[in-house]
Amino acid sequence: MENKTFVWETNTQEGEDKILPWEDEPFSDFLFGARVALSRRMRILFLLLLSLHKARSDAEMRPNVVVFMVDDLGIGDPGCYGNKTLRTPNIDRLAREGVKLTQHLAASPLCTPSRAAFMTGRYPVRSGMASRSRVGVFLFSASSGGLPNSEITFATLLKNQGYATALIGKWHLGVNCNSSSDFCHHPLSHGFDYFYGLPVTNLRDCKPGEGSVFTTGIRLLALVPLQLIGVALLTLEVCNCLRLFRVPRWVFFCLLFLAAVILVALVCFLHYFRPLNCFLMRNHEVTQQPMSYDSLTQRLTREAVQFIQRSTEKPFLLILSYIHVHTALFSSKDFAGKSQHGAYGDNVEETDWSVGQVLNALDEMRLANDTLVYFTADQGAHVEEVTSKGEMHGGSNGIYKGQPAAVLEKRRQDQKLGVIRHL
Repeated sequence: MENKTFVWETNTQEGEDKILPWEDEPFSDFLFGARVALSRRMRILFLLLLSLHKARSDAEMRPNVVVFMVDDLGIGDPGCYGNKTLRTPNIDRLAREGVKLTQHLAASPLCTPSRAAFMTGRYPVRSGMASRSRVGVFLFSASSGGLPNSEITFATLLKNQGYATALIGKWHLGVNCNSSSDFCHHPLSHGFDYFYGLPVTNLRDCKPGEGSVFTTGIRLLALVPLQLIGVALLTLEVCNCLRLFRVPRWVFFCLLFLAAVILVALVCFLHYFRPLNCFLMRNHEVTQQPMSYDSLTQRLTREAVQFIQRSTEKPFLLILSYIHVHTALFSSKDFAGKSQHGAYGDNVEETDWSVGQVLNALDEMRLANDTLVYFTADQGAHVEEVTSKGEMHGGSNGIYKGQPAAVLEKRRQDQKLGVIRHL
C-alpha cells in the first residue's frame, strides 16, 4: 500500500480549510500551511469564546425596571394617543423611543382589583380582590381585607433575584389584618423594600371643599332617617294637640335621642374620615396625617429620584404610582390653570413633568440604556366625574367612548394605555 502524507491548505477565497495530499512539496511549505491553519483556528476559537461570553452576559443581565402608573388616566389623554391639546412631551418621548400598546386591557375598571391583577398577573377574582358590591374598592384604612400573603407579586420575584424594590405613591391593596400594627397587606409584606405614599386612595373627602364620595350613603343612612324622625315628631305632636290620641313623652325623648345619635355619628364621620384615612406613610411609619396636597407630586417625584440615586450598586424596581389624576384633583402652583382642560388637564401635564424628571435622573446616572421603562394607567378614564358645579373632572377614553357625551355615561371602560421603552 502506498503511503501518503497530508497537509492543511487554507483557501482564502472560499473561506474554508481542505485536507490535500502532500506530494514532494518542500518542508517549508508544510510548515507555512500548518501555521496558517492553526492561526485561523485560533481566531475561530477566540470568536466562539467571545460569543459564548456575550451570550452568558446577556443571560445574566438584570435590567432596572421603572413603572409609571397613573390613576384613572384615559387612553385619549396623552399626545401619543392622539390628543392635540394636552402637552405630554415626556410621555410622547417614551412612545417615540419605545413601543406603544394599542390593545392593552386592564383586568377591571376599578382601582383595587385592577392593581391586584397588575401586581400578581392573575385575575383579581382568583386572589379574592374582586367584589360583587357596587363599591368594589377599599375606602377605609381600617379595612381588614387586602392582597393575600399567599399571592406572589412581581416585586417579590425581583427582590428574590437581588433587586432593590420601592413603591412610591398609591398602594390601595390593603394595610392590616387583625390589628393596626400587623401590616399583613402592606407593600413591605409584598416584596417592596421601601414604601412612601398613600396606603389607601385619594378621595374628594381627603381635600376640604371638594365634596364627598359618600353623598349617597350619607343621604340614605343619615339624612333620610333624620327627615323621617322629624316628620314623626311633628305628626305625633299634632295628634297630641288635637287630642286624637295621647302620645307618651318618653316616645318623643326616644325619637330625639335617636336623631341626636345619627347627627353625632354623621359629624364624627365627616370630621374624622380625613385624618384616619388620608395620610402618608414611609414604610410602617405615618409621616403626615392628614396629608397635605401642597407640592405632593413634587414630593413623590423627589422620593423616586432619590431611590434611583441610592440604588446604583444593584438592579432596582421602582413603581411610581401617581395619585394623579384621580379626584380630588390638585396641582402645584407651577401647573394650576396652565392647561387648556382645566384642573384635569393641569393634573395630566404635571404628571408628564414628573415622568420627565425621572427619565432625566436615569440619563444623569447613565442608567437609561440598562432600564426598562413602562408607562400605564390602572384603568381607563373616570369619565363620569362631574362636580356639583358641573365641572368635568374626568378624562377621555378616546375612540373607545364618545367624547362630550362620555361624561353622561355611568360606566368606565377597561381600555388603558401602555407605553414601553426598550433597553
